[in-house]
Amino acid sequence: MKAGMNTHQNKSGAPALHALLPAFIILLYSLSPAFAAFEDLGMGARVPGMGNAFVAIADDASSVYYNPAGLALVERTKAMASHSMLYSGLNDGSSLGLTNMAVAVPLPGGKLGTAGFMWNQFSLSGVYSERTVQAAYGFRFAKNTLFEKFAAGASIKYLSHSFSKLDEAYTSMDGLTAGGPDPVLMGNGTSSAFDADAGLLYFLNKKFTLGAAVMNLRQADVGFAATDPVPMKTRVGGSYKSLWMVMTAEGRLQKGPDGKLDKDFVFAAEKIFPSLDRGDVGVRASLAAGDREFRQITAGLSYKIHKIQFDYGFSIPLGTIQSTMGNHRLAMVYHFGSPTADEQHAAQLLDEYKRLRESPDYSSSRNTMNLNDPRLKEVKSFINQENFYAANKLFTDKIGDLLPDPSAVNLSKRLGLVAAFYPAMPREARRTPGDEMLGAGIQNYLRGNDVTAVKQISFAQAEKQQDSALSNFLDKVEENTHLKGDRVPPNFTRGYIPYKFQESDALYAVKKYDEALRMLQDILNFDPENILALKKAGSCDYLLGNYGQARAAWESAVKKENDPAEKEKL
Repeated sequence: MKAGMNTHQNKSGAPALHALLPAFIILLYSLSPAFAAFEDLGMGARVPGMGNAFVAIADDASSVYYNPAGLALVERTKAMASHSMLYSGLNDGSSLGLTNMAVAVPLPGGKLGTAGFMWNQFSLSGVYSERTVQAAYGFRFAKNTLFEKFAAGASIKYLSHSFSKLDEAYTSMDGLTAGGPDPVLMGNGTSSAFDADAGLLYFLNKKFTLGAAVMNLRQADVGFAATDPVPMKTRVGGSYKSLWMVMTAEGRLQKGPDGKLDKDFVFAAEKIFPSLDRGDVGVRASLAAGDREFRQITAGLSYKIHKIQFDYGFSIPLGTIQSTMGNHRLAMVYHFGSPTADEQHAAQLLDEYKRLRESPDYSSSRNTMNLNDPRLKEVKSFINQENFYAANKLFTDKIGDLLPDPSAVNLSKRLGLVAAFYPAMPREARRTPGDEMLGAGIQNYLRGNDVTAVKQISFAQAEKQQDSALSNFLDKVEENTHLKGDRVPPNFTRGYIPYKFQESDALYAVKKYDEALRMLQDILNFDPENILALKKAGSCDYLLGNYGQARAAWESAVKKENDPAEKEKL
């Protein structure tokens, strides 16, 4: 209904209420349940970009509005200011604006919880306005107590709204007659009341959180002439958080204008792309659906550098309000004080990544965390099973406890790369020789045995020339290890060993016996039982004057040869 409150301009340019008067009569007399004062319009720009799904995330100053329990997660003072243009582009020129300011302040040492304050104003073309002043408090129960996994919070708020007395108040219509003054529009144009919110968070573990909040517990009466209670609203949800990603699902319940319980559901996600010196970029989006044909999509962007953060949020209803370009929200956040422990860990992780990426003399075997470390027992088990997705997920959960060890950062980078390309290897019955060699190469790569790993992955790539993903994976491994893979030309499709024989024969023909021998040694590294390679290696060694090595190669070939005629020749 708020979106339908529209103003027109008269010839002098002053706002007129010809279209708004019926809406005001509905508002002031509460003759229709279609309008409710102090509707849930959201706060800031970050959270509306996620469809206002924040009850189980609640980790910034917006918690004052969405779930006061989340204030307990704010470890340093944060201040936010935002402005929203709601339902922009309505064809009657209406201007609906929402302005928010909020601050969250951890009390001394953070052990006494966190206090939060918010000021909020909604306005309609200077004709109607709503103001909210809210004070909140959130705290987390101490460790080693019965409620150590809980955080709780509550807030009290002062609600007031008012309308301007305009000329239309003297020429109102009650449905039967027109032209007389309206007793309500001529009366007191302000109404106010107190209300309260409460919230709860339950931390299943470091990554998963459940949240619940109830808004407008008192259902305060803010009517001008008749009873007009602010409806109670309940939010419940769950969230998953990693270092730079958040996903959440939320359900909302509120009594509708006809007395029935309205239900809405929202799914949202946020991803941060961090940088040490260029700032962090965040993207977010949501999909929502519910009763009364409620459908909505939202999106948002953020940019944070040092202590300053800028947020933009966009949302648009689908199939309900027509002729609108959606809601546009802008916010600025300032982070006071020193970085938190989590922020320091993230910065250290980025710094290690950068150092590892740029260091020309990087030695992976020295800097890759040993999988025999007792803390990695479960991670190693998943790696040995070639379930690299599960291994990476588990290691990501553990890495916060391993920092700032650079070897842990290196292993994290390698395991993340492997999991991105090969979440799990094929089962034994479906494995090809190329798959076997790829699996062995990955195992060596994760253990820091880079020379062997690059050779084995190169062999696998030669066996599967048409596999572009494997070729890209080898590119990344080469970049990470600073080693060049022994690649087979793209137009040679018969595999690694046939290619090496071809190259060896060509070099032997021009009497480059040492280079031909290296090609044969490459074959024997992968197939020590290859009789032909042993025979030719013996010949190369003999021509190079390495008679002892030639004899050893031929004797090994004799032992493996099953053809009597060939055995006799040797």
